[in-house]
Amino acid sequence: MSESNESVLAKIYEILNSTKQISDNLIYSVNWNKLDVYVDLRQRGRVVEDGIDDRTLIIKDKGSGKYKAMIMIIDENEKINFKQILDKLYQSKSMDMELYISIVDKYGDITYYSLSEIKMIK
Repeated sequence: MSESNESVLAKIYEILNSTKQISDNLIYSVNWNKLDVYVDLRQRGRVVEDGIDDRTLIIKDKGSGKYKAMIMIIDENEKINFKQILDKLYQSKSMDMELYISIVDKYGDITYYSLSEIKMIK
């Protein structure tokens, strides 16, 4: 996954849990919704890695280190095409991962939704 952005998220997370100050470069280089979801998942005890693009994170299994789930991050006011969600679903399925959508509201509250594919038979 994207190593440089992950280190930015990890650096900010470590700074938030200490008394250090955040540099301007770090502040301006981060997607705040992504950081909000990253911090929330870390506080829930998840092992989190940066995703394939700027709107995804990956959850890894603690024991095996295997990729477990993909999190698609969406702002509550963002207009999103259903095709984008389907593309992420197929992408996560091809990587043998579950897909969750996280909706971040203007207060930073996060709601998670699990997505899966079903096939309808006539």
